[in-house]
Amino acid sequence: MDICTAPIPTSLKYANLMTLQFTVRQEQTLKMPSHTGSMLRGAFGVALRSLTCITDLPECKHCPLKQHCKFPLIFENPALNPSSVQAVNPYIIHVPMPKQSPATSTLYNNRTTSKRVSNIYNSGDIWHFGMTLMGSATVEQTLIIKAWQLALQTGLGAHTPYQRATLLSVSNDDKTVYSSADHTQPTEAPILKEPQDLSNLLAIIEDTDALTLRFLTPFRYQQDNRIVSQPNKLDSATFIASLYNRIRLCQQNHSSDQSWNIGYDSYHMFKKDIESLDIEIDIIANHVPRRSNRQQRKMELYGLQGDIHLTGKPQTLKRLMPALLLGEYLHIGKNTTMGLGQYQLMVNPQV
Repeated sequence: MDICTAPIPTSLKYANLMTLQFTVRQEQTLKMPSHTGSMLRGAFGVALRSLTCITDLPECKHCPLKQHCKFPLIFENPALNPSSVQAVNPYIIHVPMPKQSPATSTLYNNRTTSKRVSNIYNSGDIWHFGMTLMGSATVEQTLIIKAWQLALQTGLGAHTPYQRATLLSVSNDDKTVYSSADHTQPTEAPILKEPQDLSNLLAIIEDTDALTLRFLTPFRYQQDNRIVSQPNKLDSATFIASLYNRIRLCQQNHSSDQSWNIGYDSYHMFKKDIESLDIEIDIIANHVPRRSNRQQRKMELYGLQGDIHLTGKPQTLKRLMPALLLGEYLHIGKNTTMGLGQYQLMVNPQV
């Protein structure tokens, strides 16, 4: 039995924000797509709608009950937002990482390792994914878990017959909030990043002048009203600085009563610190194929993926750390609900 681990973000305390960690057992062999977030989001949306919709109308926008229905509240929140603030959905999916086993030699973190990536999940395989909830979605934890149960029982895949799986357990901040009756084997517990206290991380920064944002999924960034599809076209400093606006937009939509303190009061001060760093990009074009159930057609989303290395004064990196860590939860760029823009923050010790 293989165990596949997803790097779920570290445990940080912010109001109106929680991250659920899901452990799944595959019951029927499933070939995962190259980017799993679209498939997971689609399965979740179908299941959530079947649990909540009472009118059975084909679209929510013409439904007379949409302001009182939990489906658009969670899954299509922007359609309900009448304010001038750009609306964002109150969830982000953290996708499972492909299984790895010894094989070909690959350069990783300046050293050579051997690994083989597989996207085949056989019967009995255990895999993990995560979901960050914001605002009103945090109080719908029971409904959201029920929707994932139904989605997995119905099955995953691009076409019928779908491949069934079982939700074994769900945890939040190292506490189990759901466990199935047959979840008894301790080896099936997810192997996740150890929760890190922010003060400990800031202490580590004292000894480093370099950080890396390793993008585990492609990111999509709009620059001059166009999606950047080539690495040499990316304004890397402005892209990283856009994380500030992403954080503030999520906070304005879903935690307006309690601000998320990230150490900066303005985008300009945040960007000034970013621009003081040496930024090296090691990214490639990695387009995201997906199928739209609503439009019943295949689509391709242009994106970039790889590493972005930040080098600068330790005190500057220390100031940036809270926002960069929060970005592990919220992701960066477009289409974050389906897992795009997911990165892992890596501290590079001085040599």
